[in-house]
Amino acid sequence: MLDAVGLSDEQQAVYLALLESSPATAAQLRDRVPGARVRPAIAALETAGLISRLTGQPARYQPAPPDMALEVLVRAREQELQQVRLETARLAQRFRAGRDSARPEEVVEVVTTRDATLQRWEQLQRGARREVRSFDRPPYATGVLVNEAERDGLAAGVTFRAVYARKGLDMPGRLAAMQQLVQAGEQARVTADLPVKMFLADDSIGLIPLERPDRADSADSALVIHSSSLLDTLSALFEAIWATAVPIRFSDDEQAAAQEDDDQRRMLLGLLAVGLTDEAIGRQLGWHPRTVQRHVRRLMSELGAQTRFQAGLQAARHGWL
Repeated sequence: MLDAVGLSDEQQAVYLALLESSPATAAQLRDRVPGARVRPAIAALETAGLISRLTGQPARYQPAPPDMALEVLVRAREQELQQVRLETARLAQRFRAGRDSARPEEVVEVVTTRDATLQRWEQLQRGARREVRSFDRPPYATGVLVNEAERDGLAAGVTFRAVYARKGLDMPGRLAAMQQLVQAGEQARVTADLPVKMFLADDSIGLIPLERPDRADSADSALVIHSSSLLDTLSALFEAIWATAVPIRFSDDEQAAAQEDDDQRRMLLGLLAVGLTDEAIGRQLGWHPRTVQRHVRRLMSELGAQTRFQAGLQAARHGWL
């Protein structure tokens, strides 16, 4: 528990023994923590300011108030981490300077294992400082529906923009997971299909998982693309598809019922616009297909549309999407 502030297992055990009953001598602590090297632990705890020695013989020790003593250690560790962060920035500058003269074959890095692919995917997201952009489509590498790295990034103020392929929304739980991320701050859009699955961070690095047609859950390898004209091309591809994709919004549970109805209509239009069937829409909204058809007919009547596609165009003109 306290290893994060630099205490070994023995030091923690001695400290906890003193917290439970103090003051205590070294001999008493040896009885309470059998097998521990008590003397070195006492010396380390004294140096850290976690315990103090009382006057008199034999020497007795008592702990400092944990809320005060441990807070000092926590702040010291935070300062150390801040120094690491500053050093990381300097190392990143050296790295980028080296990449400026990189040979063409160094622009694209091949990651060849599943674990390494997932690790680089998480590193890319957690390393972003401004924005992460992504194309989301099946197959999926993990069964985890909500991306915790994205949750943390959104909470830290990083912008996340995602375009989802329509067929991914047919999978159980995918739309609900997207709703959680949108409500956390993700900007989401949906399109009929995507040419590739990819992730881009801060215009500086990208990742494309390599998919195999014979593997439904393939993510055994990936390409990592560093700053180059290739990365610029992927960025332009994202922006072009983002511009034509359909925005998806969800109602907030805390909104009033009238607002929820309006948002539900907007969500229905968004699902219609990307071509989901009545059955697929019903699964996502918890409606019977006949209920979906009834809502669709009403919307088409309100919009004066003859087809679903026309309904999507009219809804966009009315600002409903």
